[in-house]
Amino acid sequence: MLACLLTTASTLAACTTSDVNGAPALRSAIGNSLAGAQGKTTADQNRIDKTMAPGCAIGVYTPAECDRHTRASAARRAELGRGD
Repeated sequence: MLACLLTTASTLAACTTSDVNGAPALRSAIGNSLAGAQGKTTADQNRIDKTMAPGCAIGVYTPAECDRHTRASAARRAELGRGD
């Protein structure tokens, strides 16, 4: 799912031709799914991933940060799957 989100965000970022910049454009690109997410449920983790994916696709986060998030997300999903 994360790979799909990254691919979609990357494609959308690559296809834009408008010259926008600043915080409103960044907020629009990244989205607002993170607000209130705590990672306590799979739905929360989905919201976190949905927020991270565009940031990774447009270069807000470094590749190392994106890799670290991907690993942490997979670990958290495994924990949630065990009922932790």
